[in-house]
Formats: sequence, structure tokens, C-alpha cells
Amino acid sequence: MIVPRFMKGAGRIGLGAFLVFALSFVTLLSHSQQVNADQCSINGRDCYFGYFFNGYDGGPPATGTRHNVISNPALLNVHNANELINTIGGHMNCSGGTLLNAGAQNATGSAFIILTMMGYAPGTSKNVACQVFGQWSERVIEWAPYTNYDNFYNFGGLNTRSTLTDVAYYPSAQTSAWSIVFYDQITGAPLYAIKKDCGNPVGHLQKLPDTPYVLTPHVDAVSPTNIEAGSKVSVNGSVDNEGARVSPATQWEITQITVKPGKKAPHEDENGTTSGTAPCQSNGGAASGDYFKNGDADCKNVAKGSGSFNLGTPAQNLKPSVAGLDVGDLPVGTRVCFALSVQPHSNTDANWAHSKPVCTVVGKKPKVQVWGGDVSVRGKIDTSTSVKDVSGTTKTFGSWVEYGAFSVGTNSRFASGSGTINQTSNDQAAWSNLTFANKNEVGTSAFGNYTTPAGFRPAPGVAAFFGAVQNKAPVGSGSVDISTLAFNTGDPVQVRTAGDLTITGSNIPAGKSVVIIATGTVTIDGNITYTDGALTKLRDIPQVVIIATNINIKDTVTHVDAWLVASGTVNTCSNFSGNLTSGKCNGLLELNGPIVTDKLVLNRTAGSDTGEQSGDPAERFNLRADAYLWAQLQSIGNNKAQTVYSVELPPRF
Repeated sequence: MIVPRFMKGAGRIGLGAFLVFALSFVTLLSHSQQVNADQCSINGRDCYFGYFFNGYDGGPPATGTRHNVISNPALLNVHNANELINTIGGHMNCSGGTLLNAGAQNATGSAFIILTMMGYAPGTSKNVACQVFGQWSERVIEWAPYTNYDNFYNFGGLNTRSTLTDVAYYPSAQTSAWSIVFYDQITGAPLYAIKKDCGNPVGHLQKLPDTPYVLTPHVDAVSPTNIEAGSKVSVNGSVDNEGARVSPATQWEITQITVKPGKKAPHEDENGTTSGTAPCQSNGGAASGDYFKNGDADCKNVAKGSGSFNLGTPAQNLKPSVAGLDVGDLPVGTRVCFALSVQPHSNTDANWAHSKPVCTVVGKKPKVQVWGGDVSVRGKIDTSTSVKDVSGTTKTFGSWVEYGAFSVGTNSRFASGSGTINQTSNDQAAWSNLTFANKNEVGTSAFGNYTTPAGFRPAPGVAAFFGAVQNKAPVGSGSVDISTLAFNTGDPVQVRTAGDLTITGSNIPAGKSVVIIATGTVTIDGNITYTDGALTKLRDIPQVVIIATNINIKDTVTHVDAWLVASGTVNTCSNFSGNLTSGKCNGLLELNGPIVTDKLVLNRTAGSDTGEQSGDPAERFNLRADAYLWAQLQSIGNNKAQTVYSVELPPRF
């Protein structure tokens, strides 16, 4: 460890190769440090030749006494780094004015100390001492136990000083002397010494090394990790300071890099990098530079600041971050990356250092809409909402049912009464007016928890009704266009049976209906559509009823006009491979008819786009009036709808 001390040693301070470090000032009387006499020549100057102008001063005087480098009391009152800096700075007088002999001597001697400690060669102009005083002060103080040092000196030059005033190298007196000594922190060897009684630096006077520090920035986390367009995120960064001291005042910036879908951010695959340019040209830390910008990516600074980083990996005192950052209403698949940059990079590199970008991909929260009916669930309803700024207005987008929502478990973020249409509140109470609510498991008021499973209303007995039909005819196996299985609407129901069955698609004409009961899985591989022609009577209504263990709908299907009744699962997109992404199952599925199933798997990824399209659904289920009329017709077996009873309800607009 380097420990500069005030030392009273034997004889003279040695002339070995001196490097200068300082860590703390300690007054110590030491007889163990043996020092040697000064020798000629020194740093390219012979003894008695001036440092600044190389003029001969006449050699050693007859008395053997030389003038002080700094007049009495020289540095006798200096006991720590701050006092050394203040004393030398007080002698500099760089702002001009008339100098007395003592003033000129002290100013020149102080310049001599500064320039030799900073490693300048003999012959350097005195003006340089004023210019580098701040750097010298930092270099002295950074090894001392004072971390609150402030460069409050700002000198302009020594050009008012006599050009004849100089300091010559000469051998030290053959006496012991208190000295300010800087020691190597590893070897403990003396590196640089200044005699306190006269201010004379002795030795080779090599450069006072700049205390090392190296800053390496990192982005540690972007949260949430899954975002959609218009999300607000938080970015947390840190900086490793590997060296021997706290960094000086350091600029830091967090940069957002927005990358087109399918592309990568510049430097994303690198382990780490540095650059002398700013992270972005716009609002960056330098006048120009597009380090994180190319044809596929754009960037902007989203946070900046400055401070000193303590030693540590990472430094614990300062961790650059930004919270509540709106990434923008970006297309799905856009990569949003963040990088942390610092400047200067190290004590030897004043350039910017940039971290590797940390990226997330804009995804989506697909929505579902149920038109014309209720949603009844024997378990929980768990969906999500998206809150976005749309043309200056904060709006909430989510899944909804047009009428009532019933669930045995909790209803979380699912709207009733079409509640999230043009909604500006993200409070579930604002868009759950038709959600049947009760107490949850711990007795707190909650949406959902309508009743117990035993008390929940039974599922419609569609399978039992059609299962009781006599004289069923088998379809066979394989694939079928179900229009070939049709019977006349209004005639006795004809049920076709199957095991596993693939429906290739069908256009059901007016006046025709199909009922299929499968003991296995029915796969819908093409659109099932009803005629769009005019219907004049109940018998003209076409209808398809599919009853199976499982019903799978392929990704190419966009329209299904049918009743779907499954004792197992209804899957709205069953044939994708790997993980589900926005590029798979991305077509809207419209299904017209009731659905009764033990498990509904909503795999579609359509909709949930930007702006007002943020609420567009991936699946739209519509319980239309034609399903009610057709069911009524089958139950009474004639050509008219009969009202069994009526209930007067309040109007709903």
C-alpha cells in the first residue's frame, strides 16, 4: 500500500527511479529509510542548471548554503494533502499582477513541484503549471483519505512572472530533514519526496501516476420482461469500477434502441465494447455519433446524469436507472433494447464506454370478445388489460362479454357489459357492471365467486338431447365436407356419428342442417359457413351442431358457423409447432354459435395492435338469434316459434 509520510530520515532523500503515489499523509520519524546524496545530472539537466531555462546559477556557494525552493516557512505547516494543495495553490498567483521577489520565488518553486510531479520534461513553460494545477490537485488528493475534494482553483497563466526566475537542481544538504514522502503501495519503496523546510523535490522526479480506475457499464434488468406496445418499463443498470479509487465526476446515459421486427440491435451480440462517439446523435453526450443507430435501428437517450462511482463490481453507491418509461406504441415483433454508457471510461481513456444492449421483444396480449350472450365458467376467469396513450388519452383495452359474466372462481380483468369499449379507466369496477360478484376464498369482496360449484347452474344438455335421437347414421372416418351430410331443417333431426373426423369445410345452404356426434376428436380444417342469402321462414335457417370429445380448429380457419360442444377441449388454433408467437395463429377467428366445453384454449394471436386497434380480438364468439330460433324449431317440430313464457326486463341501450 502506498503511504506518503512526513519523514525525518538520515542524510538525503535518494535519487532512485521515483514514481509518485499518495494514499494518506502521516507524520512519522523513521531512521530505517537510508537515503543517498543527490547526483548530477537529473532529468536531462546538470546540477546547478535551471529547470525552466537551463541557465547556470554559478555552482555551489562557498558557504554550501542554497536558497529555498519555497521561502520560509516553506512546507513546514503542511500536514495533509489538502494543506499541500492549498499551500502550492496559494503561491501560484496565476491571475497576473506585480510579483515581489518572494512571490516570484514561491510561484516558480510551486510550478517546479507541480510540473515534475506531473512528469513534464525540463524546459516546460511555467504557464503549463497553472493549466494543469487542477489535474495535479486531483492526483494528489485522490490518494489521500479525502473524497470531497473540489477543484476551486482556475488559473490563467504565469506570463506576468519574470522569465529569469528559475529553480536549479542541486545536491541536498548533508543533514536530516522532515520530508513529504510518497511510497509505493505495493513495495513500500519511497517514490517521491519534497523537503518540508525548503520545498525542494529530490530524486529523479518522475511522473506522479494517475490513480487507475476502469468503468464498465451494464444493463442488469428491463422490467417487465414481457412488454406490449405502449408499455411502461423500468431499466436498472450498474457500473463496475475496477481500479484503485473512486471515479471522478462521470457522465452516464441510458439509451433506448428501437429495432425493426426481425432485426437485431447494433452490438447486441458483443460481450462488451467502448466507443469514442456518443450513443445517439440526438441529445447524446457528444456533438455527434450514432453508435447504436443503423438502417434497422433508431435510438434516443431516455435518462442521463452524472456522479462518481465507488470501487466495486458493481459500485454500490450509484446505479443508473429509469422508471415509468413509455416505450411507444410499436408494432409487434419490434425489439426494444437498452444500453448504459459512461464517460470517461477510465483514467487513461476519456471516451464513452457503452454496455451491450439488453433487449426485449414487443409482444401482445390477445383479446377475446363474446357477443350476444353470457359467459359462464365453473372455474376462474383470468385475462389481462392493456393501458395505452392513444392520441393523448389514456385508454384501457381488454376482453369482454356483451352481457353477464358468471364464474365460480375469481374474475380477474375480464369485462362484462362490453365494459372495455372506449374505456379510460383501468379500475375493474368501472367495466364490470354485469359481473356477478361475491366474496372470495378469504372473505373479501371480489369480482366472480358467484356461487359454489354445486350451486352453479348446469351446462346446457345439448349432447344429451341429440344423443337421444334414434336411428343415427355413421359418417365413417377420414375427411368430409359436411354439406353432404345435411338434412332438411324442420324435418326430424338426423344425427351422423364418427370417431375421429376432419371437416374440410362446408357452405351450408338455406334450409339445411347438420348434427355430428363424434366419440373422438373433430378437426376443423376449413371454414364452415351458412348461406348469406335471404331467409323468409324458420325452416330456411341453416345450422351445424358438432359434438365431440375434443374439437380442434386449424390456423387457416377464419370462420366457423356452428355449435361446438366438447366434453374435453375446444382449441381455437391447434396445429402450430414450438412456442406460440405473434407470427403463428395470427388470423382472427369468428365463431357464430354457442360453445359448451370443459376447457376452452384460446390460441389465436390476432388483434391487439396499435392505437385504437389495441382492443381488436383474436377470437370473436357470437351467439346470434338464428341459433335460438333453430333450437326452438327443433324442440317443437313445426314451422313457427312459440313463446312459452315471457319476463319483462328493463330496456338496455
